[in-house]
Amino acid sequence: MDESPLRCLLIARQGPEDREEVIQDHLLELAELARSCGFQVLSRRSLKRPQIAPKTFYGSGQLEALADEATRQGVRHLICDDELSGSQVNAIEKLTGLICLDRTGLILSIFEQRAQTREAKAQVELARCEYELPRLKGAWTHLERQGGGVGLRGGPGETQIEVDRRMIRTRISQLKRELTHLEQVRETQRKGRPKGLPRVALVGYTNAGKTSLLKALTGEGEPRDLLFATLDTTTRKAWLGQDFNPETGEGALEPKHCLVADTVGFIRKLPHQLVAAFRSTLGEVRTADALLVVADAAHPDLEDHLKVVGATLREIGCEPEGVEAQPRLLVLNQVDRLHRPQKLELKKRHPGAVQSCAVQGVGLDEIRLWLRELIPGPAKPRELEAWELPDTVPAP
Repeated sequence: MDESPLRCLLIARQGPEDREEVIQDHLLELAELARSCGFQVLSRRSLKRPQIAPKTFYGSGQLEALADEATRQGVRHLICDDELSGSQVNAIEKLTGLICLDRTGLILSIFEQRAQTREAKAQVELARCEYELPRLKGAWTHLERQGGGVGLRGGPGETQIEVDRRMIRTRISQLKRELTHLEQVRETQRKGRPKGLPRVALVGYTNAGKTSLLKALTGEGEPRDLLFATLDTTTRKAWLGQDFNPETGEGALEPKHCLVADTVGFIRKLPHQLVAAFRSTLGEVRTADALLVVADAAHPDLEDHLKVVGATLREIGCEPEGVEAQPRLLVLNQVDRLHRPQKLELKKRHPGAVQSCAVQGVGLDEIRLWLRELIPGPAKPRELEAWELPDTVPAP
């Protein structure tokens, strides 16, 4: 008999400086994350509170009202858009009787479901261990009651916590050694690739159409309408066409090719544990000769998504300018969902971008031409857009 999906409620704190529409957009994205993890979202709530409650993050009265609503709807899970400490999660669960999951924990659960290869599984497990390590406090406090008596300063609960911490630290060391070895293997594979073939990395917000573009350029790839459908880097050879001009006779008849790598997508508040754990995988981005930044042109939060991508690229070591700056081409994908006035407005905001539809093959010739002209060779000077500059990134 098939199990019904787990029901959940979504909540996010709205402070005095937060706009209602922004919080609702964040809750919509959280709902997509929850569905990707197998949850059935019954309702979304923005909880207005001027200050964060140290113990429960949200107001106790607000949480009690949510607990009553959850009881009426048969809900067992509460998912929060904010990152909570271990003690806050425990306090919320004790107050509401619900299983509490914060945004970081939800994203880690999705990654655990998606991981297929040995490297991806090790990376996700490392991120999970580093996430759980500081959250062990309080997990065994029920055992402290057994340690009563005069002169005793602590109970067995403290001993158990230390045992758990030691086990997790040991596992973290093992995983880091394993990932170091796998990174060396990946570097050997990079060196073994055909010489003279430039390497291009597809980067962008999750579910923007990177895998669809990989399939359009190389003929390979399995696009899926899921958040974080791609965790492992997939590299394929793409045909770029010829540089021969039949009118002047200039150029070469031999067609050009490049290697295109599809990488893990970015997202708002991407857990720093995942960024660190996937550093070897994201090495494909840092060492690429050029970047194709793919964005969903029809998404209402397009500009915010671009800012997140720009901030994440800087975090992993890809600077937008300087001697080692990689050439970038912004690919605004899924323009088939836009009307002509919207496309014209998009052209004004991002004049250097290619408007494409990977599924229909729109814009592919422009992308191939850019790659042929630019790679290999030095990056051409260009004016940076707002999403690439550090001072445009909103405070978390």
